[in-house]
Amino acid sequence: MDNFSSTTSSFRDRGLEAALDAIGGAGFTQAELCESEEHVGTPGDRELSRIRGILESHSVRGRTMHAPLGRACLSAMDAEWRKQSVPSLTGYIRMAGALNLTELVIHPTSSRDLAPYANDPDLPQRVRDEVRRSLDELLPVIEDSAVRITLENLPYPGMPLTSMKELRELVDPYPSEAVGLVMDIGHAVRLNLDPADEIRAAGSRLCGTHIHGIDVNKARPDHYSPTAGDLDWDAMRQAFTEIDYTGPWTSEAFKPGQGQSPEELTREVKDWMTSWLR
Repeated sequence: MDNFSSTTSSFRDRGLEAALDAIGGAGFTQAELCESEEHVGTPGDRELSRIRGILESHSVRGRTMHAPLGRACLSAMDAEWRKQSVPSLTGYIRMAGALNLTELVIHPTSSRDLAPYANDPDLPQRVRDEVRRSLDELLPVIEDSAVRITLENLPYPGMPLTSMKELRELVDPYPSEAVGLVMDIGHAVRLNLDPADEIRAAGSRLCGTHIHGIDVNKARPDHYSPTAGDLDWDAMRQAFTEIDYTGPWTSEAFKPGQGQSPEELTREVKDWMTSWLR
């Protein structure tokens, strides 16, 4: 079995089982389960049983899961926010572990939810402190669930914890089997960072990827096919080799830049990834 994976977010127009059917039909053997009403609902015994039944009967393996976006992030800035985020993430961590997934992708911050604090000169340090506090609170749950969380680099200009250098410094004190990093190629490009340099900065703590291309003519230019744009994929491949990367190669391309159907786009990405990693 290869190590290629695709997000189910490419198929939000259908349920989880049908999404896995399409991912398998495109040639992928693994999937990243996207938290969404269509695919992964609120954690609980019933939802766990439903997803487990689908995965156990399907040829596509559930490899990773993406936690909710927005307030279910690590940078809870007040008590009320923390009362929401930590229990929510606890539920997803436990569910990912119970499903025998290898990683749960989590966003360190949320630019929209941090907007009310934008004029606080201490915001960058407060964000770092609150993210560490969340990690400290969640670490016993992570270790008990036998799953790793991976923190994603996000495309937020001027915000802390968006580069792999900062994220690597953040996760280094935590056990590598509990906390790692996931490299989103398009997010790095949006911040004018060199993806190959970011891969090297993540180094041995890099456990996941979000692979997609950039269409500079779009207002939100990421999450297109990696055939879009003029990215130096050979340099990135060399950087992955240098750090001995062994995690999944996960497509997060879900925008049809050329009018492709979701199935056509997913097949296009699978063929491209196969050629790129040959």
